Amino acid sequence: MQLWGRLARSLVGSSILDFFRRAPWLTRRRLVVYPKLFLTVYLVSAIAWLMSSKGLVDPAGHPIGADFIDPWSASWLTLHGAPAAVYDVARLWSVERWAVADPAVGFAGFHYPPMYLLAILPLALAPYVWSLLAWTAATFAAYLGVMWKIDPERDSLWLAIAFPGAMVNLTNGQNGFITLGLLGAALLTLERRPILAGVMFGLMSYKPQYGALVPIFLLATGRWRAIGSASLTVVLFAALSLAIFGEQSWQAFFTSVSFTRHVVLEQGGSGFEKLQSAFAAARLWGVGVATAYAFQAAVSLTTALSLIWICRRTAKFELHAAALATAILLVTPYMMDYDLVVLALPIAWVAIEGRRSGFLPWEKSLLAFVWLLPLFARSLAGHAMIPIAPLAMLLLMADIARRAQLPAPAPG
Repeated sequence: MQLWGRLARSLVGSSILDFFRRAPWLTRRRLVVYPKLFLTVYLVSAIAWLMSSKGLVDPAGHPIGADFIDPWSASWLTLHGAPAAVYDVARLWSVERWAVADPAVGFAGFHYPPMYLLAILPLALAPYVWSLLAWTAATFAAYLGVMWKIDPERDSLWLAIAFPGAMVNLTNGQNGFITLGLLGAALLTLERRPILAGVMFGLMSYKPQYGALVPIFLLATGRWRAIGSASLTVVLFAALSLAIFGEQSWQAFFTSVSFTRHVVLEQGGSGFEKLQSAFAAARLWGVGVATAYAFQAAVSLTTALSLIWICRRTAKFELHAAALATAILLVTPYMMDYDLVVLALPIAWVAIEGRRSGFLPWEKSLLAFVWLLPLFARSLAGHAMIPIAPLAMLLLMADIARRAQLPAPAPG
């Protein structure tokens, strides 16, 4: 009996491992059907959410498009001659409450450099609702355009549309689609039009925490013209904002950085469960600020070295691009759940490699897990104190490195 029991446990264990190692359940038919089921659930949930909202405020007391309220209000202040006031809590909050006609709505800070004001300046030319709709349509179209260019298959486009990271951006009115669009467009044009790619990389400086690895990546791959155009773009972008919005706007921004670092990042003003970085994971577990920074530094250094190794180890563009897109999320301590939409890029590029040369053991299950990650990363961190996002991204980075060390296929 003991022998049969051990045999049964062995068979069950091996079948479970095989279930995830080979992922036979992840068939093409299911990849066609499941995204549409997800979209149906999204649509029903969105209708119920909107119907239970009061005016422009949702049931939780947040504005509809909660993370759109601060750029719209910053645009309003700038159009009315007060660009430096976007970093003034009282003045920005006053406009936010007026925008949604609710004096009880919470404050949403504007944590971007003045260059971003150049991009969002027209937002307040239209009322809040119409501006939000136009913003959502334009940024979502940019996202889909990049994803279609990467993988022009109808089934892949459905996966991009239903990606939970995209839904997080849509419901929050966030700018993650812009980050993905610029990064994806830069990588797609890098080989053929390096100067244009550099411009796209340079424009990413509106969110400077995501540009730290770009120079390292371009140096590791010898993209000298892209380095030059990216550097020039950043300088011109900053100079133009300085000329238009004045020195006071930059002074106000630099003053606000300490508030953002201390309140939002170190003290988790938005909730450590919303932050998805290694730093936030350490803080969620009660680790001190200095130790959390040390933990983040270790993850960042490991990630940067892995990126360089991948770029030097293989010539495959898809792996270079997937590694950079994953790495830029890992190296910054200030990374929110809505920025997980950028994971659509490495998922797509690794999947293309898998279709082309065969999926590695565990790889399909990992890609499915990372695709689902934005759906549960925040709630899992908030309710169970399990910050799974940094681990998932490290596993994805390791998988890309595993692919990079495979021998190149023989010609013919």
